[in-house]
Amino acid sequence: MPRVDRWLRASLCAVLLACSGQVVHASDLLGVTEDVPPFSYLEDGRYLGLANEVLDRIVKRSGLRIQRAIQPWARAQITVQGVPNSMLYVTVRAPAREKLYRWVGPIDDCEIAVLALASSGRSFTPSTPDGQVLRIGAVRGSPAGKLLREAGVTERSIYNTPGSETSAKMLYVGHLDMIAGLTLPYAFQAARAGYDPSQLVQVHVLRKGLGCYFAFNLKVDDGLFSRFEEAFVAMQASGELKTLREQYLQTPTRRAAR
Repeated sequence: MPRVDRWLRASLCAVLLACSGQVVHASDLLGVTEDVPPFSYLEDGRYLGLANEVLDRIVKRSGLRIQRAIQPWARAQITVQGVPNSMLYVTVRAPAREKLYRWVGPIDDCEIAVLALASSGRSFTPSTPDGQVLRIGAVRGSPAGKLLREAGVTERSIYNTPGSETSAKMLYVGHLDMIAGLTLPYAFQAARAGYDPSQLVQVHVLRKGLGCYFAFNLKVDDGLFSRFEEAFVAMQASGELKTLREQYLQTPTRRAAR
């Protein structure tokens, strides 16, 4: 079955289960995610990525049964709004969303930064001399481009790219001096293209991370929420979460351990 067909069928099944109420009988929680590698993505019928590995370990620690579905962001929000024992992952914890969910996390700080190759030895300040025009890639329409402009980077230094894959490749082959955005997605694309992701270094933080979290429906069962939260806190306290994230920075295309 083609990947698109599997994705559509998985999404449709999740919506039908959610609407019929059957999900609470099949599992304790419904986790709805979007395609955001390396945080979460579907490949060959398996849920992969950092967030899914965290979920795998929470399941082992807590004994919770968690059904997963991958849907576009807008549809995922609607699904979780209609199913009390459900959550979105991963979600940036922004002030405007604070009262909409119950939060567990973060699994990553989700800082928006300017990145360069360690081997280049480049440094960055928002305002560079006229004679030193940097070529900084940012995905078209992303917050990174807007933040670069707000920081004082001139328009001629900003190169809009169609996606993080293009930005990463252009950086490694020398067509860009730097790239701006989230570190983990760029590391993922670099590794997938055969480059060394450990060469990516932050040279400037454009926006301090608000954190990427698991966002639960406000009506989630208190007992289920507590079991999930306790398992996550235990991962944090043991250093397991930190180690896992660092592994993704080095080998972001690694498979889920299940």
